Amino acid sequence: MKDQGVHLIVASGNQYARLQDDFRECFQEIDFVAENGAYLLGKGKEMLAQTLNPKTVEKIVQFQKNIKDSHLALNGIKSAYMLKSEDKDYLKSRFYYCPSHTLVDSFDKLPDDRFIKLNLAVPAEDIKQTVARLTEMFGAEVHVTSSGFGDIDIIKKGVNKAQGLETMLKRWNLTGEDLAAFGDGGNDIEMLRFAKYSYAMANADPEVKKVSQYSTLSNNESGVLKALEELLND
Repeated sequence: MKDQGVHLIVASGNQYARLQDDFRECFQEIDFVAENGAYLLGKGKEMLAQTLNPKTVEKIVQFQKNIKDSHLALNGIKSAYMLKSEDKDYLKSRFYYCPSHTLVDSFDKLPDDRFIKLNLAVPAEDIKQTVARLTEMFGAEVHVTSSGFGDIDIIKKGVNKAQGLETMLKRWNLTGEDLAAFGDGGNDIEMLRFAKYSYAMANADPEVKKVSQYSTLSNNESGVLKALEELLND
């Protein structure tokens, strides 16, 4: 990709610390649209942090208390925050996605940080209903999207991966017409609509397949690498 002058942007719902570890050999050479577009970094340096209003965070914290079998993580710039009282299996899964994390006694007083994403975990069968409830109550302030496996991401209104990618591309005078993107979950839909060369993974959500121009193998079969090889050797 470097030889052909192609830029690599990692667009993900994950925490930057997780992505930095995943791309540890080259993270200072590439760009990141992390936290579903809320946190943009170029060559290891912060470019843009689109933060949530603390009062909105407080209202959603109170709302979550009334959702049965739910779990909440507050992702800030410095760390992700979870309750010490949380279920151990939930914490173990969150620790993987948020290697930079802090356990706190309560969310009644918010940690001293700038919050870029809230992650709400609910039973998979409750996702659509919960997304609809959150959107109805807080849609004027936040963007609510499912990110797979029972996770719901809550970020600033108007923020998504497509918006983050557009900001990145402008630096090189490029647009979505120059972009190839790959996705499998609901938080990829705006990005796939934005990209001219949009690929759905074989194991993608049906809604993702509807908005994609192309398809490739599943993530378990190196589908992204296969498609990239075809694009770069075309």
